[in-house]
Amino acid sequence: ANMVLPKELIYGSLVSGLVAAAVVIGTDGKQLLGIRNLFSGQDNLARFQRLYLPGFLLAMLADWLQGPFVYALYQGYGIDREHNGYLFVAGFGASAVVGTVVGSLADKFGRRKFAILYCVIYFGHCVTKHWGIFGVLLVGRILGGISTSLLFSVFDSWLVSESQREGFNGEQLGNTFSLAYFGSSVAAIAAGQFGEIAANVAPLTPIGGGMYYGGYVSPFDLSNVVLVLCMIYVSSKWSENYGQSDGQTGGNFGKALGAIAADKRILLCGLIAASFESSMFIFVFNWTPCLMEEGQPVPPFGHIFTGFMIFCLLGTRVYAFLAGKFAVVEIGLIIMLVSAACHLTVFLSTNVMVRFVAFLFFEACVGLYFPMIGTLKGDIVPEDMRSTIYNFYRLPLNVIVLLPLTMNFSISTTFAVTTFILAVAVVAAYLLKFVPKSTKSRLQETRDQELEALHDTV
Repeated sequence: ANMVLPKELIYGSLVSGLVAAAVVIGTDGKQLLGIRNLFSGQDNLARFQRLYLPGFLLAMLADWLQGPFVYALYQGYGIDREHNGYLFVAGFGASAVVGTVVGSLADKFGRRKFAILYCVIYFGHCVTKHWGIFGVLLVGRILGGISTSLLFSVFDSWLVSESQREGFNGEQLGNTFSLAYFGSSVAAIAAGQFGEIAANVAPLTPIGGGMYYGGYVSPFDLSNVVLVLCMIYVSSKWSENYGQSDGQTGGNFGKALGAIAADKRILLCGLIAASFESSMFIFVFNWTPCLMEEGQPVPPFGHIFTGFMIFCLLGTRVYAFLAGKFAVVEIGLIIMLVSAACHLTVFLSTNVMVRFVAFLFFEACVGLYFPMIGTLKGDIVPEDMRSTIYNFYRLPLNVIVLLPLTMNFSISTTFAVTTFILAVAVVAAYLLKFVPKSTKSRLQETRDQELEALHDTV
């Protein structure tokens, strides 16, 4: 007999996640120092983190603010599941096709410009939500797909590039990444609450001509306010950086593909990224129905989402704790193994409590994953093609995510697929350990050696 998800378990997870995060931070002197240093330190790293984090966090906050409300808004507009599917397919399709091209242009024309472009395109995406017309919403989804591509490639590229220019090593870069995603989890928790408040200010009200305001449109308006702030901040504070190349775009795609084919590390790193992130996106679409049961009241999704984010936040701190003790690629292997086990659990068990706990562990893995992959890609991917290759990594992801969406898989089939995909990631992470070049020297080589090594491998 299935049982309903008990409130105690949900709130217990909120508290235990926070307590665990506090313990990890509290017992690790290095982290305490790093966090304190972030606010008051005068050294180059702290200054640099204070420059990067507000821009990145505003960009993430804009994304988090409206994320939980897309489905709800479409429902409010009376869009059925099938058309809902079309909208998401349009978003991922645009991300795969247009996003890949736009991302490669960022290397050529400057990543700061494209971070600003993210704000502009995303602003357009949020504005379209005022119309309850399928065609307008479709255009919005396409804009959303393009901006998502930019968010997950341009900001990272800017950070890695500036970080190397300032002469920070791999561990310092990893530290910045784990702070960034720690902040992002906090932003997500805040956004869930703020978005909920905004959505309840006024009901969804028609203005005429298919236009609406209020209700679930409000979080999108709030998002736009944040995007304007992000745009002002990035354009006034950040310096421009480019992929260091002779600026020929023509050969860029070919060159990037050549690099992926020639260097096994670039290929394996991409396999890990594409596998993990596609499982994560498939999980995002499926966790709600996984925790719902026939004839039972709907669980409090807002609180569950907050619980997920708390565990994600815990993951970023566990990463900071492990980073000093293990090589990045070893941490990667652990993450892939645990994630595969979590998805396998959901496939094997129909008990909502067991599933919920598996999801919490998976969210902790997500928190560990982003700083890990950011550091790994920072080390492995050649600087002059960074945004281009980052977007290539997202290409299979967008295709894989479309499969369960378009095929209407059952929950168990879906998680069988993600378990398989994560098993591929486990193998890739295992193999990456044995591919030579700077894995063992732990990224501490100087810039020049890296560049020499790149010329040797290409």
